[in-house]
Amino acid sequence: MNTASRGLLALALIAALAALPACKKAQDAAVAAALEKATGAKVDKDGNAVTFKTDKGEMKVVTAEDGGSVPLPAGFPGDVYLPGDHKIASAMDLAGSLMVNLTTPAAMAAVYADADKAMQAGGWKRELAMQADDTSTLAYSKDKRQAFYQLVNADGGGTQLTVRTGNDG
Repeated sequence: MNTASRGLLALALIAALAALPACKKAQDAAVAAALEKATGAKVDKDGNAVTFKTDKGEMKVVTAEDGGSVPLPAGFPGDVYLPGDHKIASAMDLAGSLMVNLTTPAAMAAVYADADKAMQAGGWKRELAMQADDTSTLAYSKDKRQAFYQLVNADGGGTQLTVRTGNDG
């Protein structure tokens, strides 16, 4: 199984097992065991945080419960635009590359325009800009760093937004 397939399987297992009604300790142990088997990585699960440890580094995923929000990962750059009114559904530290998945009630076109304006005003160079009816993508670079935005129309209105940032190479 390739790395991408293992990652998707691991995230699917987190979602499925977290939904099972059970004792919290038993549930955490079951999630950790299933993830270790699926990914081959050492897994620590603590509530809504899962940490994968491999010989190539560590990946930490924190997910919100019941429409809540989680904090930004430590070290998330302050010069990377995020909409003012948002909830962070999940935050990931992927061995130095940081990613957040969030929702905002703002329309996708407005989020796209605000992100583009703020990033360029902050000295980021736009490398890619694509718009379609239901999804849009923006990519920027600055000082050997990258920022990538994937925007999707959310069910029921608003925007789902994934933001990934990290260093080049």
